[in-house]
Amino acid sequence: MKSKLIILAWLLLLVPTLLLGVGALRLLQSEETQLLSSQRAAASDRTSAIAGNFDLAIAEVQDGLQETLRQLPQQNLAQQLHRWKRSNPLVRNVFVWQQGRGLISPDPERPASDEEAAFVRRFLPLFADQSNWQPPELDQKLAAATTRTILAERRELRLLAKQAPPTTVAAEMADSSYSAAPAPAASKPAAEPTPQNGNSHWRSWYADDQLHLLGWFAPSGKQQRYGVEVEMMALLSRLLGNLPSQTTGQESYALLDGKGKIFHQVGNFEILPDAQPLAIIALQNLPHWQVAAYTDPTAAKTGSGIILLGSLLIGTFIVAILLGGSLLLWQAHRNQRDASQKTSFVSNVSHELKTPLTTIRMYAELLGEGKLHDPVKQQRYLQTIIKESQRLTRLVNNVLDFSRLEQNRRRYQREPLELKQLLSELLETQKPRLRDAEIELQLELPTEPCRLQSDRDALEQIILNLLDNGIKYASEGKKLLMQLRCDELQLTLRLRDWGPGIPSSHRQRIFEKFHRVDNSLTTSQQGSGLGLSIARQLAEGLGGQLEYCPADDGGCCFELLLPIGGEEFNG
Repeated sequence: MKSKLIILAWLLLLVPTLLLGVGALRLLQSEETQLLSSQRAAASDRTSAIAGNFDLAIAEVQDGLQETLRQLPQQNLAQQLHRWKRSNPLVRNVFVWQQGRGLISPDPERPASDEEAAFVRRFLPLFADQSNWQPPELDQKLAAATTRTILAERRELRLLAKQAPPTTVAAEMADSSYSAAPAPAASKPAAEPTPQNGNSHWRSWYADDQLHLLGWFAPSGKQQRYGVEVEMMALLSRLLGNLPSQTTGQESYALLDGKGKIFHQVGNFEILPDAQPLAIIALQNLPHWQVAAYTDPTAAKTGSGIILLGSLLIGTFIVAILLGGSLLLWQAHRNQRDASQKTSFVSNVSHELKTPLTTIRMYAELLGEGKLHDPVKQQRYLQTIIKESQRLTRLVNNVLDFSRLEQNRRRYQREPLELKQLLSELLETQKPRLRDAEIELQLELPTEPCRLQSDRDALEQIILNLLDNGIKYASEGKKLLMQLRCDELQLTLRLRDWGPGIPSSHRQRIFEKFHRVDNSLTTSQQGSGLGLSIARQLAEGLGGQLEYCPADDGGCCFELLLPIGGEEFNG
């Protein structure tokens, strides 16, 4: 019942601790997700603002070029276009196209340069009416919405430009360096040309795996179109100023081309080619080009490190609670077990003390009354008193040794000993016990003397405890064998019996204090479970060791190893 209560207490500690740990980890993960979401939302807003500036700047350029196309005089149109091309770095190529005649300028049969030849080849499907001059419907809707927004913003920028110097890239588009109109040919002021009515559009075109922008104007009532191809590098170089000049230490921004590769980047760290953007926004007026925001990989690692550190701290906290609680429960279980063993020990010792004392008292009273005149009975009673006195002495010595060993107060007195003589004297006193138990003791001793430096009382106690264990539990074998071997360094004393042996499940615990093999053999024998434990502790105190050796043909064997010179003696 007490063991079940301890297990229940451990489960009551385990379940809340695990729930607390899981809750803390989920809260940490939720906080990480919210931080990442907030970071992405902020980066998306900033990237959208940058992309809006790009679209506004592109629309300004396109609007300026379209206005110039509307204002060009129709006389000598091709010459006017070529003159404009030479004066405006934003214009790469110009053309004039006539319904029914096709491309008029440049001459598709005899282009003036390799650039014009490449231009004709690039847009041949369009000039041959094999492709639609109008942009796709979706692009038209987006362009119309963007144009309306941009025109409104441009009007506001122009009002601001009249009040203060231009400070933004969009305002700088109104500067002469961004002007799409040609420079005046003469110093005399020219008359303001009258814009013509007609349709104008911009067409994105992909050729040679690159994006090209073609703008054209069709005057009303004429089957004619003329326009320009934008110099993309000049346009892009003027657009890069829309990227922020100053960024935080954790973000960088990049302009991505139609292949998704970085065209230009700004920031305090270099963006790697395989880096994943934190936010990415497509440009409406530059199809397939995008603006992307990236976070510093070292900052991401720092954030991951903080999460990992938090998880490790939570895990450490959980493990500490479980280990601490388990240690306390184990200590409580151990104390409970020790208390139970000590209670059993006191009960067994009390019984064992009572039995020889009662026997000694009974036979002493019989002898003291003088009523017993049979010499044989008198001798037998005296032998019983002596035997029970020896038993009582062994028990008291074990209890005293146990107490001293537990309190680390056992002191050893080293002296020269001759072990063959000590064994002979000690076993002589045990012959009555062996005879009463009907056990034959065979003693194998070396021919040469076996001398050593050791504690006589401790050595006698070890041998008596081993012999007492054999008499108690191996009496059915009817035989004990004691062997002594000596060499220059150590002696080996073995006590072999032919009893039932010790079960394998108990062989590692037979030297524990209070431990007794729980079977019919041990329960029928009185004992406190201290004999072998005290014998091993005494052997270790003498600098040796006591081990159990299972026998192949039944029974068991205990082996005592002691140093001859006592150099390792712990006295």
